[in-house]
This record gives sequence, structure tokens and C-alpha cells, in this order.
Amino acid sequence: MALSDPSPETDSPLSSTSTHSRPGWLEGVGKYHLMVFFGCWMGGIFDGMDSTLMSVVMPTAIGELMHTADKAIIGPIAAYVTSVFLLGWMTGGILFGIIGDKLGRVRSMIFSILLYAIFTGLAGLAHDWHQLAVCRFLTGLGIGGELVSISTFLAEVWPNRSRALAVGVLITSYQAGVFIAGSINTLFHDWRTAFWIGALPALLVIFLRMAMRESDRWMEAREQQLQQEQKQSHAEALFKKQHAKSLLVGGLAFGGLLVGYWASLAWIPLWIQDLLHNTGTGNERGIATMYQGIAAMAGCGLAGVFSNWLGRRNTIIWSSLGCFATSALLFLSNTTFSSTIYWQCAGLGFFIGLIQAVMYIYLPELFPTLIRASGTGFCLNVGRFVTAVAVFYVGDLLKLVAQHHLATSWLANPQLSTYGVAAFLFSIAYLVAVIAALFGEETRDRPLLD
Repeated sequence: MALSDPSPETDSPLSSTSTHSRPGWLEGVGKYHLMVFFGCWMGGIFDGMDSTLMSVVMPTAIGELMHTADKAIIGPIAAYVTSVFLLGWMTGGILFGIIGDKLGRVRSMIFSILLYAIFTGLAGLAHDWHQLAVCRFLTGLGIGGELVSISTFLAEVWPNRSRALAVGVLITSYQAGVFIAGSINTLFHDWRTAFWIGALPALLVIFLRMAMRESDRWMEAREQQLQQEQKQSHAEALFKKQHAKSLLVGGLAFGGLLVGYWASLAWIPLWIQDLLHNTGTGNERGIATMYQGIAAMAGCGLAGVFSNWLGRRNTIIWSSLGCFATSALLFLSNTTFSSTIYWQCAGLGFFIGLIQAVMYIYLPELFPTLIRASGTGFCLNVGRFVTAVAVFYVGDLLKLVAQHHLATSWLANPQLSTYGVAAFLFSIAYLVAVIAALFGEETRDRPLLD
């Protein structure tokens, strides 16, 4: 029995009875759909805020905890903390994907929000970098789970006609959180206060618990599974031969984005500080992050339009190429700090937002309902292991660049920052997403698999 998209009349008693008269992409969208979107969007904002706070305050926080301003000491420790966070994100994304398929999307959302909100707040109480690393691991666990939950839940609840547009706009929430993280840094220079503010998402759980129920699509599929007494585990179902290509393409494409993102964009604050040579107003890192966040929101918001026009695969390919080109421009054309960097950060942010949102549109379309969260979670997070390892070795790469004068011999510019050269080298990973997408399945105009 095929599962249809929930209609506005049956999806919730709060749904509008006049949604059929709405034109264009709003056709079939009722009040409950909008409520679900709002709840998921707020969750995405806090995901982006809490995941980015560490990058923005990293130089100050690590420097204070280590009692030093020496970048040779701060860099490797910051890389370690970031790697631990990404490992937590990977684990949480896979774990909460399984939880979402087993126990429901809303329960998974609630558990994951509580986890990252609590441990973001506790990070503000850290007395050494080891405690900070533990808090960031557990924060990552919750953030990874939340992003899988909101994208899967909205994809199943929203009407098929405008699903890509809705999911694309949803991912603007993460980038809005990036902007807010930059704003917090400019308003509150105390890194501990920034983390305490990051505990606010716990309040969202009250709204989610009261306003949302599990998707009808998941409820029906789960009921059918129980009636048929299917004993097959999620792992057995997920790793069937027919899903192998989707897992490989999705994992490599998003993994390429992650390596480029975390090893380049997440290191922009340290790179900017290096260019400033400890001068400036102290707000430059936050302002650059705000520019990036605003532009990334625009990219996310247009992802549904581009993916419906060009197709999912082509949009992934062109946005990945845009990430690589703007990374090269940003890190290889600047030897001193200027306001131009803000606009180049915005360009990179736009393409990152575009590819990120398209991946959240694309991945849920590759898998059937009973393994949708697990499959999406696997693809979104298996690449994080590679990313965590890559970011961990940023410190070693910085030393290699400095010791062997790669900026001079290879790029013929001795004035380039070692942070910038290292970040550019990692941005080559964006090309992995290009190659993976060439072999992917196009899902445009295809309804969700049952």
C-alpha cells in the first residue's frame, strides 16, 4: 500500500480547510505544516549557533585555558577540540538516525536538543581544555542528531509539490544560527557567556513536546512493519545491495563538503587573527562570520529553486565548484586584512549554504521511509569521521607549511598566512563532492519512496 503525502485536512486538526485554493508552492500547505516548519527551523537555528560558537570564540577560549597567545600552541589544541566535536556530531547523526526510525522523528528531536543545549551551557564552566573537549563531544552528539531529525521530519510532513523548496528554506536556519553566533561574539566578548547563551535551545523542547506529533508516513510504515513481524534490523535493511550506491554517493558528496567546510571556513577566525597580527578591534572574526552566515542563508533559500531547475546532481556539482573557486580566491589572494575579506567570506558562505541545503533535500529522497532517517544520518555523518581526522591534523599541516615554506615554493607568495595555505589545501576536498555527484541518481520530480 503506497503512502500518500499527508493532506492538510487529515494531517492535523489545526490545518486550514482552504489550502486547496492556495496558488503555486503553497498549495496543500496548512497551519500544521507551518507549525512544523517553525519548530524545525528554530531547532536548526540553535544547531547552527551552538556548532559555530566554538569556532568564533576558539582563539580566546583556548588561549585563556592554556594561558598563552602562541598560535603554535593554540592551533593543535583547537584542532583537537574541533575533531572531538566532529566525532560527536558523526556519532550523534548515525545514532539519532536509528533512534528516529525506531522511536519516531519528534522523540529524536527532543532528545538531541536537550543534549546539545545542556552541554553547550556546561562548556562555559570548563576549567581546562580537556573539560571543554568533553562538552563539545556531547554537544556534537546532539547537534548531529537534530539536523537528521528536522530534515527527515519536514520532508515526510510537507506536501510533495513544494518539498524541495521547504527543506531548502529550512536549512537557512542553520546558517541563521551561524550569523547569530557571530553576533554573540561581537556583543559578548566573554567566551563563557557565549556558551551559556547557547543553552537557550532547551526551551524549544517545551514547544516541540506540546505542538508536534509523529509524521503519518512514519506511523503507517512502522505499523505495517510490526504487523508483518519483520525481524530485519535497521543495519541489515540499510546496507542492502540496492542502497549501496546511494550510501556511497551521499557519503562521499557530503563528506567532501564537510572536509572543505570544517578545515577551511571553520578556521577563518584563526586565519583572520593571524592576518591582523593581534591588532584590530577584536570584532573582525565575528563580523566575517556574520557575513558568511547571511550569504549562506541566501544560498540555502535558493537551493530548492536551483535543485528544481537544474536537478539535484547538477546543483551539487556547480555549488561544489563554487566552494572551491571562492576558497582559492579567499585564502590565496589576501596577505593582509581588509574589508574585502568580508565579501569573499560571503561568497564562500553562499556556495556552502547552497550545497548544504541541496544535500538535505537530496538525501531523504534516496531512501524508503523505514530507513530514511538512518540512511540520511549515515550519509550526513560518515564523512565526519574523515573530517574529524583531517581537522585533527590541521596543526601538523600548519607546521609542515611553515617548515617547508610551501607558501613560498609552491604558491610563490611568502606573505601568505600558513593558516590560509593549509585551509586552501583542505578545500580541494570540495572536488570530491563533484566527482561523487556525477555518479548519483537524479531524484527531481520523484515522490518520496515508501
